[in-house]
Amino acid sequence: MEIVLNKEDFSNGIKIVEKITSQKAIQPILSNILIEAVSSDRVKFCATDLNLAINYKIPAQVDGFGAITISARKISEIVSKLSSTEVTLKTQEDSDNVKVKSGKTEFDLIGLNALEFPKIINDTDNVEEKIVTLNKNEFSKAIKQVIFAVSSQETQAVLTGVCFNIENNILELAATDGNRLTRIQKEISTPTDELINFIVPAKTLAEVQRISSIVEDENITLKIQKNKILFEFENLTFQSRLIDGIYPKYQQLIPNSGERKIIIDRAELINSIERVSVMVNDRTNVMKFNFTQGQLEIMADTPEAGRSKDYIDIEYNFDDMLTAFNYKYVLDGLKNMDSKNVEIEISDVLAASIFKPQDDKNNYICLIMPVKVQ
Repeated sequence: MEIVLNKEDFSNGIKIVEKITSQKAIQPILSNILIEAVSSDRVKFCATDLNLAINYKIPAQVDGFGAITISARKISEIVSKLSSTEVTLKTQEDSDNVKVKSGKTEFDLIGLNALEFPKIINDTDNVEEKIVTLNKNEFSKAIKQVIFAVSSQETQAVLTGVCFNIENNILELAATDGNRLTRIQKEISTPTDELINFIVPAKTLAEVQRISSIVEDENITLKIQKNKILFEFENLTFQSRLIDGIYPKYQQLIPNSGERKIIIDRAELINSIERVSVMVNDRTNVMKFNFTQGQLEIMADTPEAGRSKDYIDIEYNFDDMLTAFNYKYVLDGLKNMDSKNVEIEISDVLAASIFKPQDDKNNYICLIMPVKVQ
């Protein structure tokens, strides 16, 4: 097999798939990229760590079909240092070695037999699947707005992923770590006749975001199977296992409406919190919020360092109320909204509080549990 590739295409292909390789795997082949000639003008790059898998096709001049696997780290390093715009890969007969040539530069790489490479994505799978097509940029933004709230505790596996609910023409994404909850609802153009519910690992969705920022496609297609999901673009397929389990009934945690509503300029609130955070106790991250008519006082203190406070104007016409939050949770939510003003709904100082963009069409909320004021 001999293939000729444009260096930029080659580099881009490696960049997309190499993060899916496993550098510390017991099986050495999992740290390799599979390069396979699939037609006279296309080659396919494949990588997997057995939980995630990716196939990506790029243009090439192909002379003779075949396949080989080579070290992702080595080929990435080699291509990044080449000066010529064209790269030739040639496999040697009766050998797993590969010659890489570009201009006057040559490398001989020791590969591993392609037959040993796990076939995770099977193009001929004839399995039942549900298909949904979404706008790539809108989907990527929706992921960004919820993913920060997933749990990092592996003991609660279902909370390390994002819950998807698709019904009729609404896609709902939700994430929680037990102390906060994010949820967004978006209309989709491919309505479904039944409720589709599944949990996608946060690591998977972070990769979907990364891939989406590189490929030029406008849409992304989700193919949901029994225990896995495929994200498809025109020349790329990315597959992941789904998380097995039942997600908490988070809808029950969301109050219909808080008794008190506060309107605040989002940028001003972010800046104020960041100023006051200089004196936050790093062990607790607790910041106090004192709501009075027309004004919010934000306070923090650390016994051994001192205290800080700041005041900002707000729209609030109820009784004075003092509550407290983990300020990092509040900042995470605010920074993932893009409206000028944020609306806060609070029923009680110890009840779950809702932060949301004012006049939001996507029903985006960030629910945060308060901390008892000491």
